[in-house]
Amino acid sequence: MSETYARDGQLQAAAGIVILMVTGLVAAVLVIAGLIYATGISGRHKAALAAAACEPNLSPSGLQCTDVGMLTAQYLAIVNPAMQQVNTDAATYTANERHDLGAAEAALTAEVASEHGLGARLAAFPFPPVMVPVANSLEQAIQARATLLAEQARSSSLTQLRSFSQRVKVANLAVQTEMKLLRQAVGTRPTASQEP
Repeated sequence: MSETYARDGQLQAAAGIVILMVTGLVAAVLVIAGLIYATGISGRHKAALAAAACEPNLSPSGLQCTDVGMLTAQYLAIVNPAMQQVNTDAATYTANERHDLGAAEAALTAEVASEHGLGARLAAFPFPPVMVPVANSLEQAIQARATLLAEQARSSSLTQLRSFSQRVKVANLAVQTEMKLLRQAVGTRPTASQEP
């Protein structure tokens, strides 16, 4: 009888080893299949975005579906009101630069605040990676102009205030150029070579 129990024990041990080997093999196959699947997620994600008329290279993290029109609308919703305020502040400065130092300085201070607000909103905007360098250039041009205007606002006379005019024109031109480049980038569908 002990021989029978010994054989049953050996059979159970062998069955246990076979079960462990099969389980290990199935687990290894599942891990390999999962890794193969994971390597194709990016391609499947891009295909799904393209099927939905989205631009995969315009969809920064956190935004599932972005196309050129959506990105342009979001960008313009930030830039247009901010630039209207900057232009209003600049017009107020121009109206006062020859005869009212206090009002001109106040207009410049308001313009600096408007510039900083625009720069902060652009810095927080989820630009696609291909547009980040252009956006950074615009932010730097805005910051340089704001710094110059803040210095101009500290002028002690109307003459000193107006002495900044040429440098401000150059700074304005730099901002306008960078803004135009970014607006073109935002409104253009990136090429396949620009995909992340």
